[in-house]
Amino acid sequence: MKEIKELIGDIHCSDTVKFMSEMPEQSVDLIVTSPPYGVGIDYDSWDDDQYFSEYMEFTRKWLSEAYRTLKDDGRIAINIPYEINRQKKGGRIYFSAEVWMVMKQLGFGFFGIVDLEEDSPHRSKTTAWGSWMSPSAPYIYNPKECVILAYKKDTKKKVKGTPQWKGEHQMVPNEKIEGEFRKKLVYEDKDKKDFMSLVFGQWNYFADTRQKTKATFSLDIPYRAIKILSYKEDIVMDPFNGSGTTCLAAEMLGRPWIGVDISSNYCEVARERIVEYQNKQKQLELVLDEHSKN
Repeated sequence: MKEIKELIGDIHCSDTVKFMSEMPEQSVDLIVTSPPYGVGIDYDSWDDDQYFSEYMEFTRKWLSEAYRTLKDDGRIAINIPYEINRQKKGGRIYFSAEVWMVMKQLGFGFFGIVDLEEDSPHRSKTTAWGSWMSPSAPYIYNPKECVILAYKKDTKKKVKGTPQWKGEHQMVPNEKIEGEFRKKLVYEDKDKKDFMSLVFGQWNYFADTRQKTKATFSLDIPYRAIKILSYKEDIVMDPFNGSGTTCLAAEMLGRPWIGVDISSNYCEVARERIVEYQNKQKQLELVLDEHSKN
């Protein structure tokens, strides 16, 4: 079993259940992921066309390892659809509810649910299925997705770290004692608005269609989840790393990260994205350094 520090800052090409089973217990602060939905997408290293019962058996396995791997005050954010249609392999399914029931049985506590509103929807709102202009058999379909937010055992972080927002201590009038002042941590208006947008249970996001794999994940989603659910010192992991979006978001926010994916192709794409970002940051630092000297 490897030390957690040996795993940080790398994309690991491995079966996620096997990989997590070899990780130390209580070693990760936050898991942010968008697992395969089991809807028949043609991934290069994963059978996404299983019967729903088989899919849920796998879901229980990886969530069980996620629970073991998380610290007692650890959190998890899972991006999934509200519903899916497996047709002959399970029919129409209230997917998010099924996943949550497994999480609850494993011991996770419910932190909340975020409704995702896509800014550039791919699905047409003018297309109908089922019976036309009749209540005979209309097909009512919700194409939206959500993020299930949960905690392992403790809702409150045991050890405080560095939050994303930096306030400034100022002396302000004491509302209880006239003529006296008290010290208060004051935040800029833009930071307060940012925080409030994250705790509100609806996030607008942009669907990035430029990603090079079918394992796409909008950067907006993990970026927001990491921001609101972790301190800067917290270790973030994505067990279904795909094209590396969660790790990229963690890198941008200054968190230590671990990525795992079974596809060697996706792992290579993820590494390229992160190296590209790191190189751009280095170039920016050089430019800023030159400006400071002039």
